[in-house]
Amino acid sequence: MALPTVASLCSTLGHHLSPAPGFSPPDTEITAVHISELLDPAAYLAGGELLLTTGLGLPEDEAACRAYVERLVAAETSALALGLGPVHADPPARLAAACRALGLVLLVVPAPTPFLTVSTAYWAARSRSTEQQLTDAVAAHRALVDAAVAPDPAAAILRRLARLLGGWAAVLGPSGEVDQVHPPSMQEDAEALQAEVTRLEMAGVHSSASLSIAGSVVVVFPLAVQDRVVGYLAAGAPDQVHPWQRRVILTAAALLSLDVLRNQRTESAREATRRCVALLVDAGLVDAARRLAAEAGAPSPGRELRVVVARGRDSEGLVQAVERWCPDALAVAVDRSIAWFLVPDDHPDPGALEKRLRDVDRSVAAAMSDLVAAEAAGPTRARLLQVVASMPGATVALPRSAAPGALLGALDVFLATAAGEVRGALVAYLRHRGQWEQASRELGLHRNTLRYRVQRARAHLAVDLDDPDVAAELWLALRARGVA
Repeated sequence: MALPTVASLCSTLGHHLSPAPGFSPPDTEITAVHISELLDPAAYLAGGELLLTTGLGLPEDEAACRAYVERLVAAETSALALGLGPVHADPPARLAAACRALGLVLLVVPAPTPFLTVSTAYWAARSRSTEQQLTDAVAAHRALVDAAVAPDPAAAILRRLARLLGGWAAVLGPSGEVDQVHPPSMQEDAEALQAEVTRLEMAGVHSSASLSIAGSVVVVFPLAVQDRVVGYLAAGAPDQVHPWQRRVILTAAALLSLDVLRNQRTESAREATRRCVALLVDAGLVDAARRLAAEAGAPSPGRELRVVVARGRDSEGLVQAVERWCPDALAVAVDRSIAWFLVPDDHPDPGALEKRLRDVDRSVAAAMSDLVAAEAAGPTRARLLQVVASMPGATVALPRSAAPGALLGALDVFLATAAGEVRGALVAYLRHRGQWEQASRELGLHRNTLRYRVQRARAHLAVDLDDPDVAAELWLALRARGVA
């Protein structure tokens, strides 16, 4: 709420309240009007008051008068108003000098004017401010509701909210990535929130945060559907976010959550169709899957594809990450933690997928198959599910090079030309995740013999077997070839 200021109250009262000679009324807010004749009224002041006094107890001594003003300044009094007539006909020079020296504004109330006139004018101004604030808040809520029925509700709500705050507003995804921002020029500031959201790790649908970014005060509220956070609303104001503005932001968050729910219902039919296409391919009914995809406008499986399996805290978040990476991916969420996907052979760079998965869930375990015929997707998916189930968290086995087939080609050559004991040593080493004692016990070999054979395999493949991602990719390829 905007409080009356010393300047605005003087303007309202005119000659009934005016600055003493040599003083100017500032735009300092007044929190209340208090009357006291005490030499030390600080115990009854909370800060920001306009203090009215007749100067009945004002000391005659300049030093004592200065000490009186020092106490008022320490109590953060907004101004001192001296009522003329009962005690002083004019402001005492010692009081004016002390106020001028210590930076306290001195006002005068002329003899005919009672202090009640000043108090009444102040509280009338506060009442008008409160009424105006309520009017503004109601208008703001109505504007947001109107925006919620626009053709593009999210964009309209962000535009209205940014205008109401005199700042900016943005919708963030579940992991803090920017979905929309208004005005667009604030994209960079909104992107800075991703790290903040990740660092804060807001706890559930009832969480919120306030922070400062690039000179703006920013508040962040979750967008929730039932008990699940589906994104965040961030709003920035240039100075501060007042309580009534915070309530308007909460209304915007609720409306945006409803928009997400509405979109989810619209998307559910699309997701169900894609799931059916994927399940038909998985069952070996590739022709039927292609016919369904053509009729429903879903991505059609090509002659070859890759299978991706991911395990994490929330399968829905993993599905969103994969679909952002490759919009033509066909997703099937097995349960709340595991999902698998069929991706076309012209998919984007796997490195980008790894980043998206790790941004959504740092503990994710995921693997991607070689290119396989669409008819072989089912067995590949079943095998990959078993592999990912046994993988430790924070392991992502995806092709790492610009030519994903390079390592696999080298592996095929290795399997065709290497001695059987060298192939067996590599398989045992990978199966036991680099544990020499366990691998040598399985093969009945001395550890030095095993080390020698693994070193031969390492040299043949020209890879770093100590890299967990490389080791995971090799293991999956060996499993796919029936060697491991």
